[in-house]
Amino acid sequence: MIQASDTEFHPRDPADRIWTETTYLAFNVPEAALHGTCYVLARPNLGVAMSSVVVARGMRRRPHEVDFCDPQIHLPCPSSYASFSLANGLAVEARSLTDWHFRYEHKLGACSFDLHLQGLHHPFDPTDPRENPMVEQQAAHAADPRIGDAWSHGHFDLKGRITGTLTLRGRQYQVDCYEGMDRSWGPRNETPNRATSYISVNCGDAMAMWLTMTLDVTPSGHVRYERLNSGFLVEHGVVTPIVAAQVEATTVDMLAISDRIVVTDARGRTHEFFGATIGTRPMGSLNPSIAAFVSLMRYQYGKLIGHGGHGKLFGLSYLAERLAGVDA
Repeated sequence: MIQASDTEFHPRDPADRIWTETTYLAFNVPEAALHGTCYVLARPNLGVAMSSVVVARGMRRRPHEVDFCDPQIHLPCPSSYASFSLANGLAVEARSLTDWHFRYEHKLGACSFDLHLQGLHHPFDPTDPRENPMVEQQAAHAADPRIGDAWSHGHFDLKGRITGTLTLRGRQYQVDCYEGMDRSWGPRNETPNRATSYISVNCGDAMAMWLTMTLDVTPSGHVRYERLNSGFLVEHGVVTPIVAAQVEATTVDMLAISDRIVVTDARGRTHEFFGATIGTRPMGSLNPSIAAFVSLMRYQYGKLIGHGGHGKLFGLSYLAERLAGVDA
């Protein structure tokens, strides 16, 4: 179970070169077809941090079309991970596990934001079998290299309401959306064999969903959603884990254009979501060995309408093995 201390750097072997702690935030302005992400990766034993802020508006199919991207590497690592400012203009404050403040000011003035996330629930721990029944099932199988190290040690996911302002190239937007964030910590090898999808559905406090799946790609470029990694629902603050999931999606250049998601929760209920894209961007990771493809979706769940992100993360070597025609 996630504790208040999990907002801070965790105890670790100081000789562990690859010990890593991360923070991720997604936000959107659906009426402007605008979506953004903020990401921090810290390696406290090396004294360095990396950060990336990406914002896109509408349909962007190529990296150079994305409206704003500021990836910064080799920043000085902060002494605290619960409240810090980085040299790239990003500041993060965890006032509690469910109360977060994110501020950013681009050095050249192209982008800034001041955002507050108020969580809807206690953070979900996908590594705790008491919260995620999938942990015991996964323990019975060999480790899947497509998942990577993000869930191997410590991790939490949080859904919430995000309010504040975003200024992009002189135009200010009011942000008032439901989305989410996550934190992870532990040893992390940046291997290029990742193949995972994350899907976020947000219909206010009545229904929110978070889902991660492993992916496969055929030689023709067709993406298959294979195995559930972790997932949960939040309904009026009550969290229920997901125990089965099926995803079908139409993609163009690896970007999701539409999707249909059917999940079964731990109470035996089935839920069906339908999504259609209103914005896309083929970018999101500061790691050059990873290709990221993110879509802002409009979701329907029964009579409820919401929004969220449908993202795919692929290691470049994983894609090369399947798409580049390399002989065995």
